[in-house]
Amino acid sequence: MSDRAFAKARAHLYMPALTALSDMLVQRAEQAGLVPRWHGLRVVAADGSVLMPAVRACKRTKSLASADQRLFALYLPAAELTLHASVYDPTGSERQMLVESLDRLGPQDLLVLDRGYPAAWLVALLDERGIRWCMRCDNDSGWKALRGFARSGADDAWVSLNPPSAEDVQTWGCGRAAPRVRLVRCVSTTGAVRVLATNLDAQGYPAEAFGDLYHQRWRIEEAFKRLKMRLHLEAVSGLSQQAVIVDVAAKILADNLASLLCAAAADREELPARKRRCNRAYAAWMLQRAVARLIIDVGGILATLHEVLSLLGATTQRSVDGRSFPRPPNRIKPHPRLAYKG
Repeated sequence: MSDRAFAKARAHLYMPALTALSDMLVQRAEQAGLVPRWHGLRVVAADGSVLMPAVRACKRTKSLASADQRLFALYLPAAELTLHASVYDPTGSERQMLVESLDRLGPQDLLVLDRGYPAAWLVALLDERGIRWCMRCDNDSGWKALRGFARSGADDAWVSLNPPSAEDVQTWGCGRAAPRVRLVRCVSTTGAVRVLATNLDAQGYPAEAFGDLYHQRWRIEEAFKRLKMRLHLEAVSGLSQQAVIVDVAAKILADNLASLLCAAAADREELPARKRRCNRAYAAWMLQRAVARLIIDVGGILATLHEVLSLLGATTQRSVDGRSFPRPPNRIKPHPRLAYKG
């Protein structure tokens, strides 16, 4: 097949098909009990990332993709599965992207957010929708109650925030009443003090458990890195916006498949007991080469899966608790150019 024939076929692809496949995969993983719980709740991390597709000017391509976009995702860090992902214009705010994705959350989900999200109107909106949440608020929230809590030296306290402004109430449809939040002080392994805000009660969720909970959120950052650097998400296969959206959906589906294969290989080889885990970079490479055999070789699917799981179980790396690699300051993140053929 020529590249033009591939481009024409992709232009007629029914987009909800790829996202439906990924949703079905996550649902099957849920039914099989492959998504661990934290105190009975499914942890969902939400965040956005810069997406810079390697495109160029082309007069023949309709709906040419922009070179500066945003990727927003809901991620299950315990199972390393992407629950939902959408591509947005860079002019939109991540809070707006989050609000548009709240319908994907269920009554037993716990939403975990980073420092860029705290706002009184967002807290009020999440409470009104019955969503459990936890967010870091020690730097950018500007809450007066937070400053008082920081000076008090307490480890845990319920405080009242200022009511949302009339403009926020009209824009986001939240209530006008001042929300109440629980502030929890956490100290990291490096000695850094973090303050987390949540609506979880102290009886069922002790303060000392929130440090490990917030630490899980970092896996969504690793997922973005894996999609860009290992699956070459920004080295798109076409110049149109349709091609970018198709590539995002297809590579998130591939990453979810790789996560489940790694989980199966780890269980088969008893890697957690040996303090080891599958190499996700190798898993991405392996899946790219095995998926064609799994689709075409119908009679030998089980044999191919056995071979893939054996290779993944043999290609592992050490798992060290508490190990961290801080991001270097002033580091410029790499993005591929159009000529990159990864």
